[in-house]
Order: sequence, then C-alpha cells, then structure tokens
Amino acid sequence: MSSYIHNEMILFLQSAALGALLLLCYDLLAAVRNVIPHNPAAMALEDIIYWLGTGLFVFVRVYQTNQGILRSFLFLGVILGVILCHATIGPLFVKIWTKILTFPVLIVKISIKRLIFLGRRCKIFVYKSANHWKGCGKDRGLRTKRGKQVEKVEKEA
Repeated sequence: MSSYIHNEMILFLQSAALGALLLLCYDLLAAVRNVIPHNPAAMALEDIIYWLGTGLFVFVRVYQTNQGILRSFLFLGVILGVILCHATIGPLFVKIWTKILTFPVLIVKISIKRLIFLGRRCKIFVYKSANHWKGCGKDRGLRTKRGKQVEKVEKEA
C-alpha cells in the first residue's frame, strides 16, 4: 500500500472514532436529560449548543488533519462511527451514565429538601418569637389561654 492510501485510511478511521465520540457526548446529554427533567425550551437550547460545538469541533479536526480539504470519505467515516456506536455501546452507555448520575442528583435533591425544611422551620420560629416579644411589652388587659378569655388582669398603677 502506498503511503498516501495509508494516510487516507488512518484519516477515515480517525473520522469514524470522531463520530463515535460525538455520539457518546450526545448520549451523555441524553443521560442527563433522563435524570434531570427539562422543559422543551431548555432541551432545544442544549441541542443548539451541542450542534454548534459539534460543527466547530468537526471543522477544526478536518482542518488539522487534512489541511482543510473536505473529502467525502471523512463525512462517511463520521456517519459510520455514529452508526456503529449507536448499534453497539450507545444504549448501554446511556443506561450506565443514567445510573451514575442518579446518585449525585438524589443527594442534591435531599440536601435541598432539608435546607428548605430548615428555612421554613427557622421562619416559623422567628415569627413566633417576634409575636411573643411584641406582646410582652404591652399590657393587653386580658390573659388568654388557648384563645379563650380566662380572667381579667388587674392593672397596677
């Protein structure tokens, strides 16, 4: 084999690996979406950012490896890498990363719930304390117990 064909074959294999890498990055994004619920606008923004980054990355790789010359076999290699990765390890990759990312998200959710609970608890305590101290300085004339009038308070002069 000539060195020219050998270099072209290496470029084809590199482009197939690039396609597999790009699909695995998108599968990682899909795993994050499985763990953290997204609204459609956020998913669209994530997709736009992903595809802009992917296009830029592919352009830079083609420019670096082939001096900017676009060849059809490079794009075929990327497509072949995506198809092979999707058919072999793609679904397993998504399942594994979904399980891996579930644990930290669960810890964050539990921490947020506890912080919200403590915040509400503190707010209730502050509210009760403020009402207690607000009422201590004034003589209201009546002592109450559980919301009912119990006895008349004698005013000392």
